[in-house]
Amino acid sequence: MKTLIITNNPKVSIDFSNTENVELHEDLAQDEILKLARDHIHVGARLIMHPMMGRIKPHETPYKSVYMEVPEEGRHMDLHMDSLIIIEDSIAETQKYLDNTYMKKYDDQLLPDLQFIDALLLRSGIEEYRR
Repeated sequence: MKTLIITNNPKVSIDFSNTENVELHEDLAQDEILKLARDHIHVGARLIMHPMMGRIKPHETPYKSVYMEVPEEGRHMDLHMDSLIIIEDSIAETQKYLDNTYMKKYDDQLLPDLQFIDALLLRSGIEEYRR
């Protein structure tokens, strides 16, 4: 298995692309990032970190990064049910917040801070995984 980060955060791509496999999708919303992760889970990937880590609610930031293990090229792994349940719950929770909460408009001064927070949470999870 190898690791993969799926993200819409450009700072994550910059900070981690030298050490991790990163799929950057700047144009996708959080729920779409989670759905891409779900697609990977359907073909054998496993979540390493909970996608709703850090208690940052979906309406409080536009960024989402998911850290997972994916099968090596040409290998197939069985569906990991725990990862599927977690990602489905995360998609539902994200949709609930996005559908029922006022979405903030972020100015260019705030976005770097939100990118930093997402990258910091991810770094913490990667460090824990590597131990």
